[in-house]
Amino acid sequence: MISSLNDVIRCSTLASLLEIAGWPKPGNVHRTRDFKDARYEHFLAGVVAMQPCFRTFCERIFKNCSEKDKGLERVKLGNFYKEAAEAMMIWQKGGNVLLGHVLILAPLVASAVLCLKFNERDLFSFRKYLGNVIKSATVEDTINLYEAIHICNPGGLGKVEKYDINDPDVIHQLKEDNITLKGIFEYSKDYDLISREYVTNFKIILEEGLPYFLDIFHETGDINIATVNTYLKLLASHLDTLVIRKSGHEAARMISNEALKILKHEGIMTRKGRILTKKLDKKLQAQNGRMNPGTTADLVSGIIFIALALGIKF
Repeated sequence: MISSLNDVIRCSTLASLLEIAGWPKPGNVHRTRDFKDARYEHFLAGVVAMQPCFRTFCERIFKNCSEKDKGLERVKLGNFYKEAAEAMMIWQKGGNVLLGHVLILAPLVASAVLCLKFNERDLFSFRKYLGNVIKSATVEDTINLYEAIHICNPGGLGKVEKYDINDPDVIHQLKEDNITLKGIFEYSKDYDLISREYVTNFKIILEEGLPYFLDIFHETGDINIATVNTYLKLLASHLDTLVIRKSGHEAARMISNEALKILKHEGIMTRKGRILTKKLDKKLQAQNGRMNPGTTADLVSGIIFIALALGIKF
């Protein structure tokens, strides 16, 4: 269980590193697989580059949020998105490697800091603060989110009907319509898993991923098995929205079905499951990143963060 801001920062760093290192998570960059332009080392550099941003973020929350249920707009999620995105892009040449981690970890880290500040170290309080942090985010946070996305220039965004990131008038539209962070994620929840998490108070991570991760970890004592099997579990249950944007629903469904088959053999806990997992990884890697379930990997980073904050050791 976390007992200091240093612990929160350690958990956020380790969560990203363990997710990235998880092997063999089919379709992702991991310790034995690189993409053409984004290497494993680029992800490691991005994690390290963002840590001062996490420290500033945690210290700001601890200092400025003096009441449990008021003033949580001072968390300034959007500022953190922008600062972390800038640091991540400056310190490596692999492009946008970790924006998803930034978006997933930011409210989770904020909630952990609030639990620490007000000495409420249970999951119920954590979820309460998480909901309040997201609900309290402002239009300014939305604008900074858009600026963070521009800094990272992620692939596969496509075009949307309203509040499109590439619309030159979009910032004016956001201000005029008073679109808060939760509001903008409402618009994108049907085609983006991270947006859906913000709107549902991180339901997939907290109600599906975390219990499964903890069960596998307690059964095996192996952090890599817990990481990879949880990734497979989420893939089997939810179509990866990054794959949908890059390669379509049929491709995402294929990956989901393959993940389900692997889980029927207990994932990488068994020899058969490991063989099938490596086979799927090889198949997806051949598509040069177009079949990379990167959004699912981002969710796993959040699951690992909470598990570490709860005190698991390996």
